[in-house]
Amino acid sequence: MRMAPSRLATRPLRLAANWSRLALLGVLALQASAPSAGWEPVAGEPAASSTELAASGSGPQRAVRVSRVYGWRTLEPHVGVIWLGVDEPYVIRLKGACSVAAEEAPLVLVLRDNHLVPGRDRIVFPAGECAIDSLLRADRNKLRASAITPDGGVVVRLIHDAGPRRTK
Repeated sequence: MRMAPSRLATRPLRLAANWSRLALLGVLALQASAPSAGWEPVAGEPAASSTELAASGSGPQRAVRVSRVYGWRTLEPHVGVIWLGVDEPYVIRLKGACSVAAEEAPLVLVLRDNHLVPGRDRIVFPAGECAIDSLLRADRNKLRASAITPDGGVVVRLIHDAGPRRTK
């Protein structure tokens, strides 16, 4: 007669099943909330191709570590793709009335620390400074299929801004 496995012996299997369910629910929640997170096209603009370039199951990023900028491509007046790693593209949307010409490349990325945080950090173009509204991981394969590649000649300096000083 064989004994049933103990509860402790099956614990790793139960934990793995629970984590899988949680991961699936998280992905579904991110997909459901992505349209309400500022990625729908603005009135008067063409439908944003940025949503088509987004990696599946990827929602807006809250912060991304930055050590170097490897390239930039402008997609629309308020949208561009920035490569923060050799194979790490992100779709960036700029705030408000800030628009970028198709041939214009950023000069400086102003960060408070080593992380790019939408709503806090800025990107500087020859025409002026723009706040970053949102950041979304781009699908490398979709970019390649659309022939969107980083411009290797773009040199973007990183400037660390301490931000406003606190007074006691």
